[in-house]
Amino acid sequence: MQASRARLFKEYKEVQREKSADPDIQLICDDSNIFKWTAVIKGPSETPFEGGVFQLAFSIPEQYPLLPPQVRFITKIFHPNVHFKTGEICLDILKNAWSP
Repeated sequence: MQASRARLFKEYKEVQREKSADPDIQLICDDSNIFKWTAVIKGPSETPFEGGVFQLAFSIPEQYPLLPPQVRFITKIFHPNVHFKTGEICLDILKNAWSP
């Protein structure tokens, strides 16, 4: 767990340094739990999601980076890669195709 915590702190510092790189994406770490993150993203222009603001929740396992984070939309969204009830992102890269 200590290695995953150190890795997450390192990644959090990188996110803080690159905050201005894409103003349409905000990544926020829970102050009391490094394994819980949220993101706020703006819908890309020239798509049906343009003008939308979407919130996501990340739950990172203690075995990270060996196991993938669990990611789900908190904001309701209709998309073929998002489970319509749970908001879970359904991509192989977050399941069996994960690689540290």
